[in-house]
Amino acid sequence: MNEKVQVVHLNEVQPEGGAHALVALLRTPEDRVRRDTLLLLRPEQTRGGAITLGYTVVYPGCSTRGHAHSDREEIYVIVRGRGTVIVGDDTVEVGPDDAVYIPPGPWHTTRNPSPAPLEYYWMTVACPPRPPR
Repeated sequence: MNEKVQVVHLNEVQPEGGAHALVALLRTPEDRVRRDTLLLLRPEQTRGGAITLGYTVVYPGCSTRGHAHSDREEIYVIVRGRGTVIVGDDTVEVGPDDAVYIPPGPWHTTRNPSPAPLEYYWMTVACPPRPPR
């Protein structure tokens, strides 16, 4: 019996397989778009009608489908897990307590290459159109 203090890092542990495991479902690239999103606050629930708030869990080895919006800015606040956020041509590594600003316009997605879920809050705020120069 090992009586020393031990630390296990989730990002270094491989998930167990089996018929009921998530890894059994990941046969094609399209199968790897696996996430759950909870919509916590809708624009019509706010005074200004410009804010949307949600919570997303990206499952191990999976990603979001990705999207773009030209009329809203977005912020992700990472709560748990590790992964990457891709915004246009930029890729950033993220982990707990990181905040990521996504300007209006570029396509963006979140990927979770680790064996633990990646969880984050996100908020979009509608932007007024910029006046022409």
